[in-house]
Amino acid sequence: MSHRFGGFRCSLPMAMNHTFRRFLVALAIIAVALVAASCDRGAGTSSTAPGGTVGPGGTIPGATTTTYETIASIPASQVPGTHSASISEELDAKMRVDIGLLMLAAEESRALPFLEIPTVTILDQAEFQSRVAADVAEDLDSTHLANDQKLFELMGMLDGQTDLGELLVELYAEQVLGFYDGETKEIVVPAEPDGFSAYQRITIVHELVHALTDQHFDFNPEFERRSDEGNIDDAAALLAVVEGDATYQQFLYVQNMDPADAVQAALEALSFDSATLDSAPTWVGLDLAFPYEQGLVFMREIIADNGLKGVDEVYQDLPTTTEQILDPNKYLRRQGPEPLDPVSVTLPGWDVHEDASWGEWGVRMILTDTVTPGMVTQASSGWGNDSYRTLVNGDDIAMAWSYLAETDQDAEDLVNALIVHARDRMGATSSQESGGGLLLTGDGIYVFIDRMDDHFVFIASTDPAAGNSLRSQMGV
Repeated sequence: MSHRFGGFRCSLPMAMNHTFRRFLVALAIIAVALVAASCDRGAGTSSTAPGGTVGPGGTIPGATTTTYETIASIPASQVPGTHSASISEELDAKMRVDIGLLMLAAEESRALPFLEIPTVTILDQAEFQSRVAADVAEDLDSTHLANDQKLFELMGMLDGQTDLGELLVELYAEQVLGFYDGETKEIVVPAEPDGFSAYQRITIVHELVHALTDQHFDFNPEFERRSDEGNIDDAAALLAVVEGDATYQQFLYVQNMDPADAVQAALEALSFDSATLDSAPTWVGLDLAFPYEQGLVFMREIIADNGLKGVDEVYQDLPTTTEQILDPNKYLRRQGPEPLDPVSVTLPGWDVHEDASWGEWGVRMILTDTVTPGMVTQASSGWGNDSYRTLVNGDDIAMAWSYLAETDQDAEDLVNALIVHARDRMGATSSQESGGGLLLTGDGIYVFIDRMDDHFVFIASTDPAAGNSLRSQMGV
């Protein structure tokens, strides 16, 4: 599900789903600064080579070092791009020198050279906010978005009062601190009246890593292909790789910041307005954070296993499921989804909205506001594969979902959680056994669940007749 909200255009702060989460990240930045202040890092020219890197927890096994002459700076004239009319030529030149230094830092840390200097557009805050809002609005397909809203309302994830389109535009306007556009190869960043703040420099490093890795691995076409032709879960997995890599590198940058600048960055992180995000459903914030937070955890495991060489290899053999992101050992074992026939039901007069997979992460998002975090993890961690199709007819929507668990018990755990969810969040207050399964109904809601060992079928619809038809076609 993550690609509905994420994308390479967006680089949200690491603490994006709650003020408390931002507070924890700010404390982490301060902690790194204090550790850095207590260490004598020296001023030599030793740099980590492609065999490994130095991470937040110390030297990664397999890291090697080499000494070479480094370029001290990149002239402002060599960093192409434009700037807002309100930004003077002198300030623009100063900021491009800063970007050049950050490019060198990104190259050294990531152990890859820029093949060409990326275009950097520097905007004042007002123009940046307008650019973000315009880009998000342009990327949103109104019909697809309206049907997504119906699906989330059907599944009890939205309450019927939230306009999903408005929420997304407002969220990105509130949360985005800079972005890399994979289509134009452009980095777009905002600037304060006197230049870049300490926290903005951290964000720019993040975006530079995107530009750097895209030059070497050309990931944007694959992301677009997965977004257009894939099952949603595969696009979310790729996004986690890209954002996890950049997030890991930005923490390395923080580790080497002047401690006073790091503390200033932490204070700045605490100051951001998060009113829109704080008022959004919990799962929305978690989904926005997924590629950054879970991607970071994934990258730490990859680097611990095989250094930066392992990260480079991931780009050449990308994860295909969010399960592999959540459990990196499954990626390292190349444990993919189990064989499962895609759902292919039809309804006369109804249009197919989407053929997709919730994936392990999507299942977590469904259950987030229903059961305890421990139950969410238990119910979702047995994911083997899943396929769903949604169909729409005017204001009505229906979904047929086929799910394969790793074990019978895993299937039972998720079915039990979904029954609770249907009653508490979907409004299916009445239930009765029907044909070996459980039929749950309520005001304008039809839900049917039938488990067969490690497999279950879940039917949901705002139209009971459509629900009965889907049930018949699914053989339950």
